Amino acid sequence: PPRSTLFPYTTLFRSIRLHYVDEGSGPPILLVHCQPTWSYLYRKMIRPLVAAGYRCIAPDLMGFGLSDKPTDESAYTLGRHVELVTGLVEKLQLAGVTIVGQDWGGPVGLRYAIDHQDNVRSLVILNTLVKITPVPLLFTFVFRNGGFSSFLVRRLDLFRKIIFRRGWPFRRPLEAGVMEQYKMPHPTAASREGIAAFPKMIPGNDRHPNAAYISQIDSVLRNWDVPVLVMFSDGDIAFKPTEGQRIAEMVPDGRFQVVRNAGHYLQEDAGEEIAQRMVTFLRDEAKIT
Repeated sequence: PPRSTLFPYTTLFRSIRLHYVDEGSGPPILLVHCQPTWSYLYRKMIRPLVAAGYRCIAPDLMGFGLSDKPTDESAYTLGRHVELVTGLVEKLQLAGVTIVGQDWGGPVGLRYAIDHQDNVRSLVILNTLVKITPVPLLFTFVFRNGGFSSFLVRRLDLFRKIIFRRGWPFRRPLEAGVMEQYKMPHPTAASREGIAAFPKMIPGNDRHPNAAYISQIDSVLRNWDVPVLVMFSDGDIAFKPTEGQRIAEMVPDGRFQVVRNAGHYLQEDAGEEIAQRMVTFLRDEAKIT
């Protein structure tokens, strides 16, 4: 794929080529993106975090960004995403990691965290799910409905047409060229298998295959005494601040902040602000310097 003029990269070669950004030095921060974006989403946060003395690692999940995109939807499972991110942490020999995750980056990053608690120093949780979450019927019909949904996402590109419409995912004006960068990784139907797979992974009830896998995140967080900063935006129709408040109050060492005038992709709307809040949290509360 063409190298973005806005975002340099290197590549990790495993069974899947997993692209990642690795900038700075100091205590490591793993930044896991959401669907259907890529590591580009974190560019506004990486610069101030690096300037504050932290090392930022932002992978592109399999099927996204500049990472490999298997053309069989069955290749995409939540466990496989977690396995690949775990492999990256091990490949880079990251120790004492802070995990940052939003949307699907939440379950992927947090699942790594609860399975490797000795290697995690703090958590930053942004607009995400940590338990079984009821799914609206219309969303289920359109995006969780077997091959019909896969056709809509792959051939008609319906998921991206809806998610990237102006006014919902972003609450602040985008700079010129930014939307093109978000759309760049998935130009063809074959490149969109990973996008089609994610909606079907949401555990809407306890019978879903991922129900226990994600519910364990919620149950472990309740008793894990690790510093946690939860930030939810005020303009996301998918994840409400009340859920962020619940998570922060549920964990032994949590704090909650609302990011105002920000949509679902709060890293794009308020990346620098979120990074500065993180620096204060890491230095003054988590004591990570």
